[in-house]
Amino acid sequence: MRRLNFLDDDPWDQVDDEFGVRVRWFGHPFGADMLGASLRELLPGSPGGSMHLHYGVEEMFFVLRGTPTVRTPEGEETLSPGDVVYFPEGPDGLHTFSNQSDEPVRLLSISTKRFPDVVATPSGGLRGWRHAIPSARIR
Repeated sequence: MRRLNFLDDDPWDQVDDEFGVRVRWFGHPFGADMLGASLRELLPGSPGGSMHLHYGVEEMFFVLRGTPTVRTPEGEETLSPGDVVYFPEGPDGLHTFSNQSDEPVRLLSISTKRFPDVVATPSGGLRGWRHAIPSARIR
């Protein structure tokens, strides 16, 4: 059995200072073929990222800490710890998160994992495909 502690404060596999987002990935380090997972932290005031959708994965987000704002074509909604949201593959899964609060937000993301994961944004068109193999500490 391999394990890691996804609540550790370090290391982060991806740090985006511009958008105030840090990510730790779990699927690849375990060698998972069809399931992906990550811890996403949105720092206070984080604008998050662009509205986007995936062709290749569906996603589910669990709010662990804080009050993130989720934006979809239907509008914005503030979430609370314990809330779960689901985004299907394709146009119906268009979404983004931000953190308008003074406290960090932590989201656990679970997703299917298919190659390639094609990410598209309504304002910027096709962003490209993504297939990263980040590292994480396995015990």
